[in-house]
Amino acid sequence: MACDEIVGSTRAFGAAAAVGGLVVDQQAALAGEGCLRPGEAKCTFGTGAFLLANTGTAAARSAAGLSTSVAWRLRERTSYRLDGQVYTAASAVRWMENLGWIRGAADLDEVADPGGVGGVLAVPALAGLGAPRWRPDARALLSGMTLATTTGHLVAAVLQGIAAQVAELGAAAERDLGAPLTRLRVDGGLTRCRTLMQAVADLMQVPIEVYPSEHATALGAVALARVAADTGLSLADAVVGWAPGPVYEPAWPADRATEFRARWSAAAGTA
Repeated sequence: MACDEIVGSTRAFGAAAAVGGLVVDQQAALAGEGCLRPGEAKCTFGTGAFLLANTGTAAARSAAGLSTSVAWRLRERTSYRLDGQVYTAASAVRWMENLGWIRGAADLDEVADPGGVGGVLAVPALAGLGAPRWRPDARALLSGMTLATTTGHLVAAVLQGIAAQVAELGAAAERDLGAPLTRLRVDGGLTRCRTLMQAVADLMQVPIEVYPSEHATALGAVALARVAADTGLSLADAVVGWAPGPVYEPAWPADRATEFRARWSAAAGTA
């Protein structure tokens, strides 16, 4: 069924209501955040992190280790997207909580050392590594620790390691798209963590625009339902307009980001 088809009706909420706008959750978030043109990308930070890039009507097989599938089908036209996954994002935060490093996700910015990672390098492959490596057998690494290493350094390093994986996905998407990303839109609970969002901006070297609602997926599904209900409505007109909450600009120079990503990639190759 296409995303703009009415597939039936329901009385689950009282009076009969049409059912339409069927869509997968990450694709719904892609729509909800307004990434409707080829080359526009978003990343949802949940248990894992999911970076999707719109490729328009082109369904080219990824040459950079990402997956390709349907984004949505509207008005008899199919749009596609690239997709990459980081297996542990909020789940890595829960791991740190279980170890007693933090009390919870709201504690991250307070505990993470504002001066940096103190030489610690983290590959938080606590459930393996996803795209573009596809190594479920990979294991997490922490290196560079000394007697001077603090909990704040470790927390900051794990967040930096999550950001490094997202940056790898962004670089893979750029190779497949044949053009650089000019920004990344983000949603999900971990977008409240300033330390993580700044690390993503620093390593990707693009502005990070935070979606102001926790419900990008639901709002994207609503937009597609509107398109299903009104045959004269385009998806661009159906998506709720929004302005980013915080926007994180890169603070690192490009050469520092390149050096770190090369060092992190080498460590990830041994995980």
